[in-house]
Formats: sequence, C-alpha cells, structure tokens
Amino acid sequence: MRFLFSFFFFSYAILLVGNPVEAQVLCLGGECSNIPSEYQLLGNFAEPVFDRIYTNGFLRSMGENAVLQNLNSNQSGGSNIERYRLGLGYTISQGREKARDFYYENSELRTLPKKGAAASPSLSFTANLGQWLDGAFAKQWNLTTHFFPYEFNEANIPFVKIRNTDVRGRVFNSGAVLRYFPIDSGFSFGMGVFQTNQDLYLSAYDRRPTQFRIDGDKRRWIGQNDLYYQSRIVSGSLDLKYNYTIGFFSIIPGIGFVYNHGYTAIHASRFAAISTMANPDDFGSVPSAIGIRLSTRHNHRSGFGYGSLGLQISMGKFSFVTELMAGKEIQSINLSLQLQF
Repeated sequence: MRFLFSFFFFSYAILLVGNPVEAQVLCLGGECSNIPSEYQLLGNFAEPVFDRIYTNGFLRSMGENAVLQNLNSNQSGGSNIERYRLGLGYTISQGREKARDFYYENSELRTLPKKGAAASPSLSFTANLGQWLDGAFAKQWNLTTHFFPYEFNEANIPFVKIRNTDVRGRVFNSGAVLRYFPIDSGFSFGMGVFQTNQDLYLSAYDRRPTQFRIDGDKRRWIGQNDLYYQSRIVSGSLDLKYNYTIGFFSIIPGIGFVYNHGYTAIHASRFAAISTMANPDDFGSVPSAIGIRLSTRHNHRSGFGYGSLGLQISMGKFSFVTELMAGKEIQSINLSLQLQF
C-alpha cells in the first residue's frame, strides 16, 4: 500500500577510506515509501561522494597546501634586516594529489576542482631585535610576523573557476618567524609558528533534472547542492637558508620542516525533488523531496619537509622578492615588494 505521506530520517557514521563519515538523510513525501532501506540509500550517496572523491590523501594535500601557502606568505627572507621592513605580497599554492573520479551524481557540483589549491595576499613586518634589546647578540636576530584577513569570491581568486556555481570564502592566516644570522656566514636559522584558517563555500543548483538510482531503479532529481571546506591548523617550523649576494641580486636556497596539528573538514549537502518510481519524468503526482548531508574530517598530526629557493632584487630601500617552496606533492610561489626603513 502506498502511503500519501511518509517520513524517515537516518543519522550514523560510516567508515570509508579511513575517514569517519557522518551521513544524514531526510525524505518527505509519498515516494519515500518506495525507498527500500537506509543501507541502500546511504550506500548509494555516501560512497560516491566521499570514497571516490575525498580520500585521506586528497584531504591531507588540501591542508598541506594551505599550510605551505601560509609559510611562504611570511616573507622572512634570508638577509639580516638592520632596522625594520614592511612587505606586501601574494602567494599561491597547489598540490599534485587529485580527487579520484569526481562526480556528484551528475549534479552541477561535478565541475568542482580536482586539485587542492590556496591563494591570498599577505602583509609582513620584520624587526631587528637589536632595536628593542641591547647587545650585539640581539642584532643577529630578526622577527617577522605576517597576517591578512581576506574574503574572496570567484571574481578575485585565480584557482577556482566553476561554471554555474557560486563561490565565496575567507582566509585568515598568520604567523611569526624568529631568524638567527651567524656573523658573516651567509647562513640563517629560522623557527616559526603559524595559524592556518581557510573556509571555502560552493553552491549550485541543477539547471535540469539528472538521473540517479535507488536499489537499481532509475529516478530523476533536481535541486540545490552545497559544499563547505574548512582548515584549522597550527604549525611549527624549522628551516635553514643561505644567502648568496652579487651586487643588487641575491639567491637564497633553503630547506625546512613543518609539523602540523589540526584538521581539514568537508561538508556536502544536497536537497532535491525526486521523481516517482513508475515515471522518472513525473515530479508532480506524488510530490516528494530528499535531503542528504555528508561530512568527513582529516586530522593533521604529522609533518613534511620542503625545499625553498628565493630570488631578490634590491634597489635602495626597496626589494622585489620571489620565493618558491616545494614539498613532495605540493608547491607554492610568493611574489612580494618590500621596503626597509
């Protein structure tokens, strides 16, 4: 017997690819009585979205991209600043780890990026500790801090161009690096602490009904899709750099290591009207709708090493600097203009 109105709600955790996946499904309308079981329903939606898309490797790569971008935004350089320095720059980071077989049940979110990426401007300030403390030893230390609260949308970010999708987000990264310069050696040693905060929102609606299956039966649905990405990571870093200068041109190679503690989380939701089991094009005879919420989280409790190469052109009090950082699966580049005073 077909019920004119039926309702069901399921909420539990599924273990997929090592991630705890939370899934909730809400169905309203008479067609809900034709959906066989929660296992088949949640298996149909949770497995494609998270098992095939957001693996541990991809979530880790997205978080490490954000961290490397934050490190590169610091602009601490490799030369001892005698007094103070201000820097304004822009940093981009991208990973090699890809999402696997991306699709969101033929909805508009199938066009989401397959690679992790991060980008934002940053403002840095460097001070020689000898300006605040007495003694020759204090003059061998620089302290560089940076931050930039940055809200973006598709119009002002270079790495997210998604057709028919609303994109917005915010970045609030900050950090501080204490750098020691042994006298006349060219080498410097840096110790830093960083806070990486990133949020990305994507929203799209289906322009036409698309097909999906429930227990082998073809259905169609049309609705709204939303995805929310979030990183909250605290990092500590150690690095070694060498400054080689010829006239106004400097080459600054280096190596470093960073340890991360925090998380990267993904939340996806879809709310859609569903067709009848008898006719995939019939949305009106038995009005029914389904809502699906899925979320997963990767905890960062590990570190990675990286190499860096900085190039600096100095013209009086001004300097133009670019620095490339690269890990095993990620790379970042920073361009900045700096003023000493």
